[in-house]
Amino acid sequence: MGIRRYSDLMSRKLICAASLLVLLVGGFSFHRTQNVSVVEAADVQVSRIQFAQYIQDLSEPEGSFDTDNFISNETSYLHVIPELRRQVKPGSVYMGVGPDQNFSYIVHTRPTLAIITDIRRQNMLEHLLYKALFDLNNSRAEYLAMLFSRETPRTDSRATLRDLLRAIRSAGSSETRFRANIAAIRTRLLQVYGLNLSAKDLQGIEYVYRTLYEEGLDLRFSSIGRNNASNYPTFESLLLQTDRSGQLQGYLSTEELFQWMKRFEAENRLIPIVGDFAGPRAFKAVGKFLQQKELKVSTFYTSNVEYYLFQNGQWQPYVSNVRALPSTDDAVFIRAYFANAGGAHPQSAPGHRSTTLVHSMREFLRDQSEGRIRSYWDVVNP
Repeated sequence: MGIRRYSDLMSRKLICAASLLVLLVGGFSFHRTQNVSVVEAADVQVSRIQFAQYIQDLSEPEGSFDTDNFISNETSYLHVIPELRRQVKPGSVYMGVGPDQNFSYIVHTRPTLAIITDIRRQNMLEHLLYKALFDLNNSRAEYLAMLFSRETPRTDSRATLRDLLRAIRSAGSSETRFRANIAAIRTRLLQVYGLNLSAKDLQGIEYVYRTLYEEGLDLRFSSIGRNNASNYPTFESLLLQTDRSGQLQGYLSTEELFQWMKRFEAENRLIPIVGDFAGPRAFKAVGKFLQQKELKVSTFYTSNVEYYLFQNGQWQPYVSNVRALPSTDDAVFIRAYFANAGGAHPQSAPGHRSTTLVHSMREFLRDQSEGRIRSYWDVVNP
């Protein structure tokens, strides 16, 4: 994700801290299973009223940020999928940060619940946009077409992702289509889901969606005030990334994986909240919530946020927040490392600026307690 000055810099205009109004509180019931097929989501009941309430209850005021983090810049993000499939058992809780790269981790770890925690309110709003897009579209072709406000191409459900993206590039688009789509999205968010979003929240969602419409598959991660976008991958290239063996593993790589994620979203089991990894409230609220529901975290995607926490002197509050999360014995971090943080990593792959790593959460907390973590390098190369 390449987060810059995680807590200290100015955020993008148009996104301001506005709260979702408190809705009625309901129960949260789970029927957990360890054997979940790829196309079958676990049986979790989260009503739309509860979904809105959890966003409100678990969030804290947003912090400052200097990027429009519409997409990731981690080309290595799928390298760890085979390792995650071996290590992570389905049925626990996934935590993550940032936008849509989380979907690929979720479809392969198959959690009962996913909580996406990001310091930017814009990220929460972007996830609400994605939720509506999953709901409004029944196939990868329809979803991608609406994501970029293009006509839906005529493709077979068995089409390769590369062929599908080629068809999307060739499909027509227009301002009229964009306006009709954003109207449908607003209807879902306000009337169907019953979210009480502010006018600035709706502006923020339209800002994200217009960027997707205007830049399409050529969209890149961008840092505000710095001309470095050309160093980052396009949205198309991110979707076509593979694991280390060359296998496509993203959530759009097959129709089957897309349908699993679509159902997960329909069941309101991806809850995006606003929270600082080192903040005073959100992580502790999530920890208390999970303890009350007897749920445990099995996967925590941190991107490279920990690098900035070390830089900003926020390491100890972050560690305290991690300790507040109930976790399984075999819980893992998914971390992204960039060479500018300390040189080449032993696990780096040729052609990739990022290195994605899977590390034990228990071992991390033990090393921290025993004083073996003195620098960011000790975190990413234990």
